[in-house]
Amino acid sequence: MIRSTCSSPLIVFLAMLLSSLVQPLWGQSSGANSKSKRQTLFQDGGPPLFKIWLEQDVAWIITPEEKAAFKALQNEEQRDDFVEAFWQRRDPTPDTYENEFKEEHYRRIAYANEHFGASDPGWKTDRGRIYVVYGPPDHVTAYSAQDAHPQAQDGQNYAGLSIETWSYRYLEGVGMDVMIDFVDICGCGDYKMRMPDDLPDAVLITPSGLTGVRPRTTEPSDLKLYVKPMDDRKGKFPQLEQMLHSKAPPRAIPVEVSTDAIKATDITSIVQVVISFNKGEIAPQEKEASRAQTLNVLGRFISLTGRIVDEFEDVLTVDPAGPSEARLLKGIPLFNAHYRLEIAVENAKTEKATTWIGVLNVRP
Repeated sequence: MIRSTCSSPLIVFLAMLLSSLVQPLWGQSSGANSKSKRQTLFQDGGPPLFKIWLEQDVAWIITPEEKAAFKALQNEEQRDDFVEAFWQRRDPTPDTYENEFKEEHYRRIAYANEHFGASDPGWKTDRGRIYVVYGPPDHVTAYSAQDAHPQAQDGQNYAGLSIETWSYRYLEGVGMDVMIDFVDICGCGDYKMRMPDDLPDAVLITPSGLTGVRPRTTEPSDLKLYVKPMDDRKGKFPQLEQMLHSKAPPRAIPVEVSTDAIKATDITSIVQVVISFNKGEIAPQEKEASRAQTLNVLGRFISLTGRIVDEFEDVLTVDPAGPSEARLLKGIPLFNAHYRLEIAVENAKTEKATTWIGVLNVRP
């Protein structure tokens, strides 16, 4: 977690960068067993980071064609590009920095972990899988072990066991008015899905309409279709991008930034960034302070190798009649690693601006 009003902790960042050069990030081994371990780590889908991404982060939403393409990749650069292109294909607003599909996907994973976890992480359970793929049900009916409840969807009688029935008005590829029963067979909170024999396969197939991918084929026809990220995104605030590249960035608006991380999978966390402003410092003149102020905000996460991993843009309207502190909250899914966080802010009315730079170590 970071919490600071400091504008340039670059010395700390350089120290961490040097440290990273002598301390491998993903636990590479040394000694006589290095060769055999390296071969093990790189088989069947690549090194640990990408293998876990395949088996956890996107386990329920990746298509068989995409998985086959991923396993055919030869190096980490291709896998990096694949991950980026994977999310871009699902982005409902591909011309903006925000990817609403990706953010919602990881929000669902975090929710499943919090509400459905038992012996396994919540995303891995039957309820978690349905929630991650289809989102919250339209209605939930819960029966305790002591309640009388109707016969389950699979035709069995689970008297004396707790049951949840999830109702969806529509599920793509499944149909209208779908009901799914989850039964706590072990009495340990690990609910198992129970459905008629003709429905489980349909429910557990990744719906193509939710992924935005191409029509299904038996195998990927061209790896470039899966690996090449699009480069059509354009920022709404190019002046803020220029500020981040400036050698003498402005400091006219004091800003405070704090972060926290919520675990999603073993390699990914949702980073919650809170950007706070004191209203009296946004527009100190009495005439301006009595009016609503509009702040344009740009943020970016940069890896230790200098790659822009993620970006966000937003507009914060500051109401003079509201609380004394104005806040902007963003939730960004990121791999667990070190980043430089850069933020630029401009008051759209007064053109006063500021930048903030800090070091972020993402660990839940």
